[in-house]
Amino acid sequence: MSDNLASLIRSANPQAFHSALRSRQERDASSPISIEGQTFRELTLTGFDFSELDLTNCAFENCTLSEVRFKDAILDGAFFEGVTLLHCHFEGGSYEGWALDASTLSRCSFDQVVIGDNEWTDCRLNECELDGLAAQDWMMERVTFKGGRWQNVSIDGGGWSHVTLRELILDTTTISDVDAKNCYHVETVLRSTELPDGFLEKSGRRKAL
Repeated sequence: MSDNLASLIRSANPQAFHSALRSRQERDASSPISIEGQTFRELTLTGFDFSELDLTNCAFENCTLSEVRFKDAILDGAFFEGVTLLHCHFEGGSYEGWALDASTLSRCSFDQVVIGDNEWTDCRLNECELDGLAAQDWMMERVTFKGGRWQNVSIDGGGWSHVTLRELILDTTTISDVDAKNCYHVETVLRSTELPDGFLEKSGRRKAL
């Protein structure tokens, strides 16, 4: 059955996918529906609802996801490479060992998400909202956050290299035991928030020639 659901995702038909998913949930509501270990390549997915779906060890490669919902989804060990996410919503769920590489997230929201042992590399997040996110051992390298807000975010542990915070609002955010190197913040507003050592402030103004 998981192969059938995966095939419906690959068909990029959210209506057929949601219908099959509801039928499956009506028959077996005792445990999350799993499509564990599936790989999705070069797909454009719009309007899919992956809420309460077990996506453990799934890979999304060179896909575009628009208005996709991940409420209480399981993304343990999932891998997103070369993915564009637009207006996607993440809420609750499990994100242990989630990896993002060479991906762009625009106007996405993370609400009460708990992540652990995540590794994000060569990513850009534009106008994304992080509310109540809690992270442990979050590794980031060459990641830029531009615009958006972090509110009531708690980050404990990890290593950040070449992370840039640009035109971002950090409100009541706690960042502890993070080894930050060659990181920068530009025109960032800090409210009840301290950045770790390793962050330098840069001016957003360009010099006139």
